[in-house]
Amino acid sequence: MAAACTLISVLMVAQQSTQTESFSPYTSCHLPEGPDVVDVTPLAPGIKTRTVQTLTGYATVRMLDGRRIMFAYPGEDFYANVKVEFLPADSYAASKSALNDNIDYLLASGDNARNYKLKPKLNKFEITGIDRAKREGGVLGVYLLFDAPTHAVITIYFLNQEPPKRFKTMAEYAALRDRFLAAYTSCIRANLKSAH
Repeated sequence: MAAACTLISVLMVAQQSTQTESFSPYTSCHLPEGPDVVDVTPLAPGIKTRTVQTLTGYATVRMLDGRRIMFAYPGEDFYANVKVEFLPADSYAASKSALNDNIDYLLASGDNARNYKLKPKLNKFEITGIDRAKREGGVLGVYLLFDAPTHAVITIYFLNQEPPKRFKTMAEYAALRDRFLAAYTSCIRANLKSAH
């Protein structure tokens, strides 16, 4: 019995280690001009789905595993809340569609505007994003990045900061956002490449 318990413990540690390693390309990025990763939190145990609102109702997104990664500049509030989720291969396309439909819902229900200057691909990630028209509210922008080979989706919430420190205008916010998106996706892509 003791040997069986030990084997189960070893298998659980090995599984946790493998899961942690699969998130390493996303959690280990040190961006030259910041911000820095200041917190990494796994999904709560047993959470395997989440629900998103679309124009036609609610849709379920199935997940295998996920992490929340918080970024901040030194001495400042959180800059970005990043959710990295691995989706099952058999529901990846449906979940991707639901998440894109959620962006359409957000566009229709608020003062958000689609970022039309954004190219459809950034460092091989399919990307779409929306931003608020004004510097108000807790979240200024929501960006989705899809990586079909790994069945990963990255949702980035760019956060407002009070009082303003790093950026004071939406133009300054946009410049900082674009720099972060370029640096973070470049880092992830390089990490994924070196992992294989």
